[in-house]
Amino acid sequence: MQTYFRQRIEVLTARLDNLRASLERARQSVTRLENESVPAGATALARAAQLSAARAMAATLADRERHLLIAIQSLQAELADQQLTEHE
Repeated sequence: MQTYFRQRIEVLTARLDNLRASLERARQSVTRLENESVPAGATALARAAQLSAARAMAATLADRERHLLIAIQSLQAELADQQLTEHE
């Protein structure tokens, strides 16, 4: 059973590492869009839509990051509990 927990932790940690790169790029896009100045009119409206989409993507990725962290912590706690149970 411990092998299963360790394997799942490894898989989730790899996903988390990949996700963090995407999350960083999304946050950089938000920052870039927030700091760019654009002329008024249709261009400004298009930029506002891009910014809204970038913020939504960054929020979604941050939420996935939180879920992965929770899953990893839960598996680590379960693994620790299994190890304690075996040593009793």
